[in-house]
Amino acid sequence: MTRPHRSTMSQAFSTSVLRTLFVMILIASFGQTTLARADSDENAPADVKYRQTLMSNIGSNMGAIGDILKNGLDLPGHIAVHASNMAKSAPLIGPAFKKNVPTEATDAKPEIWQDWAKFEMAIADYEKAARDLASAAETNDMKTMVPLVKALGKSCGGCHKSFRKPKEESFHRSSSDHE
Repeated sequence: MTRPHRSTMSQAFSTSVLRTLFVMILIASFGQTTLARADSDENAPADVKYRQTLMSNIGSNMGAIGDILKNGLDLPGHIAVHASNMAKSAPLIGPAFKKNVPTEATDAKPEIWQDWAKFEMAIADYEKAARDLASAAETNDMKTMVPLVKALGKSCGGCHKSFRKPKEESFHRSSSDHE
C-alpha cells in the first residue's frame, strides 16, 4: 500500500483545518445575534426567541440596504436581494406573533393582540413596500429606489411605533435586536 507523501498529507490537513475554521466562523457570524439574545434571557420562551430572530434578520436586511445607499457602495443587485428577503419574511411575521406569550423578555406591545387587525394591516403595508422595492431594485435605478427605501423604512417605523416598546422601555438585550 502506497502512503501519501508527507507534504500531501500536511496540505490535506491544512485544507481540512481551514475548511473547519471557515465553517466555524460562518456559523458564529450568522448565530451571533441569536447567541447574544439567548444570553440576555435564558428563560424567554422559544416563540419569543424565534420572532426576535425573525425581526432581527429583517432589520439586518434593512440595515444592509441603508449601508449600501449611505456609503454609495457599488453592489449591483444587492438591494434587490435584501428587499426580496424582507418581502419573503413578511408572511412569517403574523404567525410568529399569533401566540401572545407572557414574558418580560420582549419589546412587543400588548396592542399587537389587542388590535390584531391593525397589526395585520401594518404587516401587509410592510410587505407591499418591501415587494415594491425588490421589484424596482432589479433595475438598479437609484432615483426609483431611494423613495421606495424611504417608504419601506416608514412602514417599518409605523409598525414599531404602534407595536414595539420604545427603547427606554426595552428589556435588556443586544443593540442588534429588532423586535
